[in-house]
Amino acid sequence: MTSPATLILAVACLVAPTLPAFAQDADSKCASEGWPTKPDAEFAADCVDTAFNGSLEERERLAWMFFTRVNQLIADPAKGGMSGKDRVPVWMAWPTDPDTFGSTRPFFENYSGNAPVPRTVMKPSTEKKDLQSGSVATADPDGANEEVTRNRISYDYLTRSGLTTKLDVAAFFADNDYVDMPVGSVELKASWLQVTEGSPAPDGALTFKFDSGEYWWRGLHIMVKMQSLENPGDVFYSEEPSWFWTTFEFNDNPGVAHVRDKLITQRAPLPAAEIAAVLAAGGLENFGFENYAPNGTQIRFTVDGSGDTPVILGHTDMEDFAGSPNTAQPQYWNRFEASCHSCHATAAYNPETKAFFPFSVPTGALHPGYNKSDKAGTVQYLGQGYKSLDFMWPIAFQSH
Repeated sequence: MTSPATLILAVACLVAPTLPAFAQDADSKCASEGWPTKPDAEFAADCVDTAFNGSLEERERLAWMFFTRVNQLIADPAKGGMSGKDRVPVWMAWPTDPDTFGSTRPFFENYSGNAPVPRTVMKPSTEKKDLQSGSVATADPDGANEEVTRNRISYDYLTRSGLTTKLDVAAFFADNDYVDMPVGSVELKASWLQVTEGSPAPDGALTFKFDSGEYWWRGLHIMVKMQSLENPGDVFYSEEPSWFWTTFEFNDNPGVAHVRDKLITQRAPLPAAEIAAVLAAGGLENFGFENYAPNGTQIRFTVDGSGDTPVILGHTDMEDFAGSPNTAQPQYWNRFEASCHSCHATAAYNPETKAFFPFSVPTGALHPGYNKSDKAGTVQYLGQGYKSLDFMWPIAFQSH
């Protein structure tokens, strides 16, 4: 009998002639054999040139490759899998924010041998309304039910560097000028919505039965550290890329087509056949992942790094606060002020005041005078002693 791994490699070989030029280039390692399951640091290093020097089409395909990698399927004996298919994406067995910042037990002790064990409990991170008001909460999430998860590279760096409590963050910055996450770090944020009699899951959406009820999966943010900056402390202002950003959304989310077509700035949708080939290379064909797609990609503050035109990238549910005129109705938005890179770049800590920079949602390039009022009403300026957290808002949100 042919093994699943052999079948995956056979499919990858069959679809190779349909891959774009960068994948066929002898000098490119990004789409080489075995890419769906390469170690994260190796894959990031192999694909950094594609991510930061490739065309929009090449970046879009890389987004699908990352989506394929984080959605590698594992057994789910306890809950019966996504949409009852006995399997779930591997990220559903990764440590969440509460596992990383609210636990003293090493997360990977939860693994059975080397096999990841999917969680059965919904573990959301923060309330958007609290973030907007300058405060942070980890309980009673709003209707978005957003879960942040991370791979082992990211988890190990955060826990071993002492970046999971406010006291330890202060100690870290007594000896360091900035956070510099390792290459291969992967951070995800998933959006779920509970299925009820009055709010059923839409056709084609993937679902999962947590202990608290059934939820349907609305989308997934993906951020991957591809390289360190020449000066890692220059995150606030440098147009040199270091992270790769993309956000996948269920294709029939209300208003998503309008937002993608009219408001997102850097998109290059792939033909259905090419999407199917990428998913098949990772063994994900006919599972339902084809009903999701990236809204776009981002690698820096502004288009071409010129400083003139902000890159707009976000998700209609996870960044609904950035849409106007009515945040609840993206099909009518005429403005969408969302930027993964710009927003995360302001994740910072001031060693003198022992305060995190207030959460905000800027677009475009930043400067030292960029400011935001904290929950006490005091205006904080980014250039007044704040040190970079390397785009890692979870450190600020979850460290207590």
